[in-house]
Amino acid sequence: MKKNIWIAAGVAGMLLGNPAHEAQGETRGKIQTLNDHSFVIDARPSFIYLPDQGFAVSVESQYDIICGDDHYFINQKGSWYRSSSYRGPWELIKEKNLPSRVKQYRLEDIRKFRDAEYSKITNLRTPERLRMDENRPR
Repeated sequence: MKKNIWIAAGVAGMLLGNPAHEAQGETRGKIQTLNDHSFVIDARPSFIYLPDQGFAVSVESQYDIICGDDHYFINQKGSWYRSSSYRGPWELIKEKNLPSRVKQYRLEDIRKFRDAEYSKITNLRTPERLRMDENRPR
């Protein structure tokens, strides 16, 4: 009789243990999906303010990060993400939820605006310009 109870308890334990294993598999799947949309930003990006557009865009970064309305925005593979920190966490948002100043421009145009503004600044800092500034009377 004791032997039958132990066998029944063992079978029940195995049956109860299997759903937890399957649930763990589903959890891993969800984590993997979230990882597909994660962004690794090791250091604070440098930003350049675009006065005509009213927001800032990252320069010399692997991501085009837009900073405006106290949030950061990244477009990755056609999807927009928002975070209150450049480190994340990033949440998927609909394009209609972008700040109006951002959504009125295509990402390609934002890049052109950024590059033009950055070019103005870097042209002022050429080695020749720096030497001229050093030799200027004070």
